[in-house]
Amino acid sequence: MGKAALTKLNRLARLGLLGLASSSVALAFVHETKYELIGSGDFDGDGSQDVIVVDRASGKYRLGYGQPGGDVKWVNHRLSGVKGATGLGIGRLIDTDHDALAFCAADDNSITFVSAADAGVPEKAVPVMFLSLGPSSVVAVDVGGDGNTALDDLVVGSVYNDPTPNLLNVFRNTGGDFEGLDDFDDIGPVRWANALPLKTGASPVMTGIWRGKDSDTFRALDFSAGKPVSVVELPGLPSGAAFTAGHFRGQETADLVFYVPGSNTLQAVSVTEAGGKCVLSGVRTFELEAPAKLVVTVGGGSQLLIIQGEGATAGLFAFDGENAPKSLHTFEARGGDLYFGAAPAGSRFCLFSGADYSRFTTHQQSFAWNGSGIDAGVFGKMADLADSDDATVPDIHKHIVEVLAQEGIRAAADMKNYTNTVPGSVATYAMIALPGGEFVMGSPANEPGRGEDEGPQHKVKVSPFWMGQFEVTWNEYELFMYPDDEKKLRNNYPTDETINKVSDGVTRPSKPYTEMSFGMGRDGYPAICMTQHAANKFCHWLSAKTGHFYRLPTEAEWEYACRAGTTTAYSFGDDPSQLPQYAWFEDNGDFKYQKVGKKKPNPWGLYDMHGNVWEYCLDQYADSYEVVLDQPVNPWNKATKPYPHVARGGSYDDMASSLRSAARRGSDPTWKMRDPQLPKSIWWFSDAPWVGFRLVRPLEIPGPEKLQQYWTSGVEKE
Repeated sequence: MGKAALTKLNRLARLGLLGLASSSVALAFVHETKYELIGSGDFDGDGSQDVIVVDRASGKYRLGYGQPGGDVKWVNHRLSGVKGATGLGIGRLIDTDHDALAFCAADDNSITFVSAADAGVPEKAVPVMFLSLGPSSVVAVDVGGDGNTALDDLVVGSVYNDPTPNLLNVFRNTGGDFEGLDDFDDIGPVRWANALPLKTGASPVMTGIWRGKDSDTFRALDFSAGKPVSVVELPGLPSGAAFTAGHFRGQETADLVFYVPGSNTLQAVSVTEAGGKCVLSGVRTFELEAPAKLVVTVGGGSQLLIIQGEGATAGLFAFDGENAPKSLHTFEARGGDLYFGAAPAGSRFCLFSGADYSRFTTHQQSFAWNGSGIDAGVFGKMADLADSDDATVPDIHKHIVEVLAQEGIRAAADMKNYTNTVPGSVATYAMIALPGGEFVMGSPANEPGRGEDEGPQHKVKVSPFWMGQFEVTWNEYELFMYPDDEKKLRNNYPTDETINKVSDGVTRPSKPYTEMSFGMGRDGYPAICMTQHAANKFCHWLSAKTGHFYRLPTEAEWEYACRAGTTTAYSFGDDPSQLPQYAWFEDNGDFKYQKVGKKKPNPWGLYDMHGNVWEYCLDQYADSYEVVLDQPVNPWNKATKPYPHVARGGSYDDMASSLRSAARRGSDPTWKMRDPQLPKSIWWFSDAPWVGFRLVRPLEIPGPEKLQQYWTSGVEKE
């Protein structure tokens, strides 16, 4: 079945038009826990159910995309644009073929919406103009009336207004923006707000638990006339009630299950029809053996997944809506951790866990009931919530494309050497234009000093690029390394604030714990003692500042540039006695690096390609080129682990043979052996003061997803 058919099928299922009543309920249901908001939807439009976990405190969210085999693929966290998240809405807000996300935060007084259609590249959250105060809940639901479209609109519950504290604020979706339609007095703050069809084939309505002074009320509100009309109500619920929904009886109308987190009691209520109207009937009460922390509908609406007690265990139960839930399986959290939440994921469901002292999920595992037992997916770590700069990539990519067009550079013939000043400073760097071409990579077996990792020799084609004329010096790198100092310079050298905002969003290094040149010199000397990841992040930051796409060279690009059209051991020939004219190494380096550009350049005008400091490349180091022989054009051995990465060129402390054009080595964890930070810093090492890097700027600009791959090629963490 093609994608278009799948998206149409998914859309119909969501509206309950195919008799898949359970899918229409579970697909976009949002569960609330103390620290997280957890929901499901089809975010990429492929017909599979995806999952979202929102950290309330930071507003950061993790996405798990349903895979064809039924499991879930999780991606790095993203930014919702709100902090202290109180509400999550899921619906067709941007396109009718996939769900998008809406977030709100009462204390932050903010509402945003964002697409999650691309699993590889995060979109930036867009704010919604909001005149009321304290948006505490948000639902994506169709609102009828003038200007209505096929897209979902927004209904927001706000709680800090005056003189009427609680309002329902209705926003019309105009296709890329939301305009306030009307405000309606509300009976109280609403929790567990969701859009649900109460019957197969019916349009979803807003449902939720309205908090009262002594008790709570379940309500379903229909906005098809442009204003809220109560469809059903269930007053008298215990304070703090929560709910889930399904089609447990196998009927067209939905079933609701109410509970109070921490209580052993479940109440099941059915939606039925009388006189063409929906009513709630048949309240049934069940006592569980253990208190329910969270109740989630799974298994196509025929099962309940109940996190029990404090979360040490969870139970899967068969439930027909009429009789007491029947235990099918009990799950135990690993290693003293607790289950924090759960969500349906198509034919499977996910359980989320973390340490008992944690306030957010750290691990996940998917499961499926096969009729007689449990099929367990791989237990895995969720992306952490440490600050991430992924959200800067789309803006940087847009800036790069715009600058390239302004410069009129469309082909290799347009490329010229240039010298650039880092915006907001006086630091300059020079770039040499190199034509694309083909060369033989590696060394022949009879080359003196040859290492076993330099073969097999093979032909490689590389595309045109610019390369730094010199190794990156402290003059440029310290602007990145010391952001406070760099920001002060802007007073004397003003730059575009829009560009500053994006570049300031790129993660900077940890503050070094010692003077990182170790007394060898700073002005005009090569920057050293950064990890490969830190070098990548400098390229990320400089790209944001300049609108040029900078990265580390691939190993093939580095050797191509070093050889500069030669086939000899060095770019000047085979005679190592000439090396002192071109390089700083053990014979003349005096045990320290030297200022860049003081020796002769290679035939293409690049200085210090031999010696001074080793230079990082993008590639994962392998002990032969066998791993890239199937990539004859622009090969790149992408990293899958933090070590080793390729370094090239040799240093002031190396013998002549290590400076040959084909010589290579791999980075090593011992380079960070004396790092005093625990856990070890991803940024600094103190035992390798002979490693730096050089910039590359490719002519061809890849898409945002590929940019992010280049700038995180170090697989950051150990």
